[in-house]
Order: sequence, then structure tokens, then C-alpha cells
Amino acid sequence: MKNRAGNILFSIAVCSLLLLQFYSPAHAGPIKEGAIFPHLTFQDSLTREESTYLEISREKTFRFNDIKGTLIIVEVFNTFCTSCPRNINLLNHVYTAVDADRSMKQRVKIIAIAVGNTQNEVRDYKRSYKVQYPILTDYSFAAHKSLGNPRVPFTIFVKRDVKGKSRVVCTHMGLFESPDSVIKTIRSLAYY
Repeated sequence: MKNRAGNILFSIAVCSLLLLQFYSPAHAGPIKEGAIFPHLTFQDSLTREESTYLEISREKTFRFNDIKGTLIIVEVFNTFCTSCPRNINLLNHVYTAVDADRSMKQRVKIIAIAVGNTQNEVRDYKRSYKVQYPILTDYSFAAHKSLGNPRVPFTIFVKRDVKGKSRVVCTHMGLFESPDSVIKTIRSLAYY
């Protein structure tokens, strides 16, 4: 009985994701470069390491704007997406490279948003793929909708200006070629 309920929930989540991607209004679309990043709120229980990395308190509810950093890379994905693990693993390499570079470490943060996934699914996914950076849940698709219902994987580079506004400075639909291509993008965006 429990397994059947899980299968039904999985089917609903996948169908919802597909419907959002293929039947959204013609004027809608993924968030674009130059747009102000939406005020997203998350209700995730972060580990001590994750809250230290993001430089936020360990309260259960926090806002995207609470995350410290000048450039924040946001990977939008789903744990049931068959191509998403490639970007997730690639961003693990990017995370390691950023962590090893003193000038980038304080400025650049990486997070992922798991659309339509539960905290349990995310926990299992993090363990399976040894994800080093925080994955936030978006079970209700609220963040996904605010980001224009992008197909996954979708990567957004968000830069904070001197006034603290978060602006989209680059987006990437699909898979990246290599960690080096992402690091090159980071270097071009983090220092202008």
C-alpha cells in the first residue's frame, strides 16, 4: 500500500512538471538575463555545514536574499530527471574549484532547487550523488513558477549589486560542456 502511494505521488509530480513545461502560457518562459531575481522563500532544514556555507541562520524558513555572496549559481532540477545528474556532478567539481580559490570562495555560492521533490527525495539524491552544495526543495512548484517554469536542468547566475538587489546576469538551459566552462563564466561574472 505504501509503495503504491509513493508511485502515485511520483506520477503526479512528473505529470505536473511536464504540464508546467509544455502548457504554460505563450508569454511565459524562463527568467531572462537582466531580470530581478524573485523573492523566494524556502522551508528546508539545513545542516550546520550548509547554513555556514550560505552564511544564514539554521531557522527552518529563510529567503533567497538571506544567502550571502556576490554571485549565486542556482541549478533548477528534479531528482527524477535523467539528464540532471550530469550537471549536478559537474557542479560538484565547480564547487570544489571555487572552495579552493580564496578570491572566489567568499563571493560565489552554489545551490540547487529540486522542483516537485520532497526533503526525503532530496536527502537520498544528495547521498547517491555525493552533492557537496545545498539542495533546497520546491515541492509545491512555487519557486519553479516564479522562475518562469523552466525545463530542467536550468542554471541561473544571480549577481548582487551594491544596493543588494539580486539580478539575473546569465542563464543556461540544458547541460554544460565541462566544469571549466562554468568556472570561466563565473570568473567573467564575479569580477565585473
